[in-house]
Amino acid sequence: PGQHMAFINTSPGGVVRVAFAAKKRTNRSTLRDDASFLSTKNATTTTKNIRRRTRRAAFAMNSSSSSVGRTTDAPNVVILANRRKIRDTAKNFRSFVDECKQELIKVDTKEVLSGGSDQVFGGKQQSGKRTIVLFLTQLADFDSWEQAKFMVDDLPRLEAANVNVIAFGLGSVQAGEQFCERTKFPKEKLIVTTSSKLYRKMEYSPGFGDALPVKLPGMVKLLVMCAGIGSPGTLKTVISGYFGSKNKPPVLVEGSNADVPEVRKLMDATLGAEYLRPFEMATLRLANMTEILNNWDDLVCEDDQLLVQRGGSMVLDEEGEIVFDHVDPGILGYCDPKRLTQFALLEGDPKAPFDAISVMHEACETKNVNVEDVCDAIAACEKSKFNVTGDMLNGEWELVYTTGTNKNKANVNRNGDGTYFPIKAVQSFDIKNERIRNGVYVGPIKFFFDGPFIWRQNLKMLEFTFTKCSVGVFSFVKGFDIDDGKWDAVKATEEKTTEGQGKITKSNDKSKPGANPFFKFVYADEKCVAARGRGGGLAMWKAVGPPQTDAET
Repeated sequence: PGQHMAFINTSPGGVVRVAFAAKKRTNRSTLRDDASFLSTKNATTTTKNIRRRTRRAAFAMNSSSSSVGRTTDAPNVVILANRRKIRDTAKNFRSFVDECKQELIKVDTKEVLSGGSDQVFGGKQQSGKRTIVLFLTQLADFDSWEQAKFMVDDLPRLEAANVNVIAFGLGSVQAGEQFCERTKFPKEKLIVTTSSKLYRKMEYSPGFGDALPVKLPGMVKLLVMCAGIGSPGTLKTVISGYFGSKNKPPVLVEGSNADVPEVRKLMDATLGAEYLRPFEMATLRLANMTEILNNWDDLVCEDDQLLVQRGGSMVLDEEGEIVFDHVDPGILGYCDPKRLTQFALLEGDPKAPFDAISVMHEACETKNVNVEDVCDAIAACEKSKFNVTGDMLNGEWELVYTTGTNKNKANVNRNGDGTYFPIKAVQSFDIKNERIRNGVYVGPIKFFFDGPFIWRQNLKMLEFTFTKCSVGVFSFVKGFDIDDGKWDAVKATEEKTTEGQGKITKSNDKSKPGANPFFKFVYADEKCVAARGRGGGLAMWKAVGPPQTDAET
């Protein structure tokens, strides 16, 4: 009596679910103290977040509810998402360095790495020092230049935190010297090799055409990859460099190692200075390309096959164990140094699970959370079997994040971790009237569909179709009816349900659950909802307001 209760459950997928339930007069300090039971070996770094969420739960239980008419009386739940597994190959990186040590040369001393991995990383017990390890691509490559320049900006903060940075690069000692001079990357932190042996052992992609029976010239392979063929994510990254993002910080900043002062001053004066401006990344890449081409002979590898060899990045903890492992999928697929710095400076155990719901909330608010974490957070909610009810979906929701369908990802060579949706797209679910609206809004132009849906509680599935299409500019809207004969069959069969939704007595292929487009919801609260679509992709929306459908007209 007078106390709160906590229920903890671990699903078969390894996702920890913690539900807090409290009486209205529960003392918040009691909740804070008792939340420490979660400070286990696998959850130490999330304890602070969980305590904050527990205190918020106590407040929520004392308040009345939602501005958009959604049910909010379910107990707060904390879902912990596991960090991604480290590749078995990566775990052997020290032995690979030892095997290749005669081919590795330190740029500052121009000496062979005769001491192998111990010479670079010290003994296996690293005396409390974390390490960021970069496997740069060849030293005349966009990826190497961008990653090195951005990494230099973070070096003072990393050194102050006793974090070491080591980079391997493809090229000669002379190329390494030129690279360091022009990118300002410290020579003492760079080790070069003219062989792909170490990279092959690490199972980094050799680039397009490696498996072909005919050996293509390296420059031909490079041009093919620049077109996005055999290089996942390249076109998307290139195109995004021209559009910028309101949710990302600028890269042309005074004092930054990547700064292009003349362009930055012009952009500051005309476009503002607090976000990633259109053409900003494209300008940096153009500046890098110009300098690379002007010094091509000094930087490029003699072996032209190394032009397309990809690399990767790792973060090691104090004991030399890998806690983060990134494999470059294609050109411009390098790991953002800010991501590496995030892991290197993470308080507590960087291998510990993270609070999935907090990550999703932050992503909805800022669109500035790494998409790997967003994808893993939604997947953790799916494994947790969180109980989504229809009332929790009632409202208008703006699409924030999507992985796209599995088919689309394959067709356009996209990375499977998804992306933030670049334009305004809104879904409305009117639970009372069983109507859905799906709309896209660009400035004054609006384009949306309306139709009925069925909510199948046992499957947590919202199955829908569209019967009306509307186009509008400003306040003018013109609607057109769409004939969909399938929906009547689905609805008629639904009415014959005998043992709860999802179990149907008579059916055909068109009337079974999932015959129409659907969302299977994996999480919902007052701030966001997440679901998996019929095509296999994940999506997340943020709350906007009450539902807006044709039921209101």
